[in-house]
Amino acid sequence: MKLGIVGAGVAGLAAALACARAGIAYELLDRAAQPLAGGVALTLWPNALRALRDLGVDVRGAGWAAIEEGDIADMRGRALYRLPLSWMEARFGFLPVCVRRADLLRQMHSAVGSPRIERCEVGRVAAAGGRVEVATDAGLRSYDGLLLADGIRGTARHSLVQARTRPTHYVAWRGIAHGVDVGRRMREIWGRGFRFGYAAMGAGDVYWFATVNRSRLTPVGNAAEAWRILAALAAEGPPEVERIMAATPMQAVYAHAIHDLAPGLPLAMGRIALLGDTAHAITPNLGFGGGLALEDGAALMRALVAHRVAEEPGALAAAFRAYAEVRRRRVARMAQVTRWLGDVMQWEGKAAACARDTLFRWTAPLGDRLVWTWMMGGTELI
Repeated sequence: MKLGIVGAGVAGLAAALACARAGIAYELLDRAAQPLAGGVALTLWPNALRALRDLGVDVRGAGWAAIEEGDIADMRGRALYRLPLSWMEARFGFLPVCVRRADLLRQMHSAVGSPRIERCEVGRVAAAGGRVEVATDAGLRSYDGLLLADGIRGTARHSLVQARTRPTHYVAWRGIAHGVDVGRRMREIWGRGFRFGYAAMGAGDVYWFATVNRSRLTPVGNAAEAWRILAALAAEGPPEVERIMAATPMQAVYAHAIHDLAPGLPLAMGRIALLGDTAHAITPNLGFGGGLALEDGAALMRALVAHRVAEEPGALAAAFRAYAEVRRRRVARMAQVTRWLGDVMQWEGKAAACARDTLFRWTAPLGDRLVWTWMMGGTELI
């Protein structure tokens, strides 16, 4: 028995780890010449680290620097909410970390035995006669089942189901600064139609992101003008914001629009299953996108093992259905929550932003342990 895996990013490698742990052969396909390179960084919360551990990745020995302090602040640097990281470590066994995407992919690829990644462009996918046929630019491939994990704009999904990509009203910049000491800290700063967040990565490197409402960038003729507007907004914030941006090579800054997928896509269709952004791309407002993909991999592994698919290949569709049922509600709710939070955090009006900050300062600590437990995959609020 062999499964095909389309995509060798976080979700695709999580799928490969799941197959390996379940004793199932697989083949990895990706369109990129260097699929383990590229991207910027990811925040891995305890749910993501727990999923990696369950998938067989040595997260303790990876050398990732744990974040020990975190808060949300206003543009004057006054804390609106302090993250309960000590409690989080005691409750879930991990502190969050921020890692380069390429480092995470290499760690996952190594943990699964450094398998070959076939470079090809995947087109139409069709299931027939107990097999799944995959059309690629290198010829037709046939598998016992297929795992689609090639991202929000993956082409293979289009031949199976129509997905609705939703834009947001803000755009983002991301980068990694070098030689900046922020301790072992993560912070998010809220302004009016503007946010800036950063997280320590160790060795003086700091991952950062900024979001700006499109209304504040209109009319903007080119990327240089947009950057000048971003820099002016950043100058209104705490002093570390300008220091972090100044320590970032301009050629390494990644600017992009933000989209998500409307919830409700089927996660399993017979002998085909969807993982990660292919199934449930969310806005990055909580830094949970990569973590959800890793959770998908761990849930898939448990379903494959529980249904003994390695010994009983006919149980594959049932295993995929079980995986989908476990994941369906959680990913849909996370998509709704992250999109709503993005709208609130980007409020631009002076009165609205002031009310948001005041309400958050007083209400966020109330019941936050329950909220964090739910976000980490618990059931207290489900």
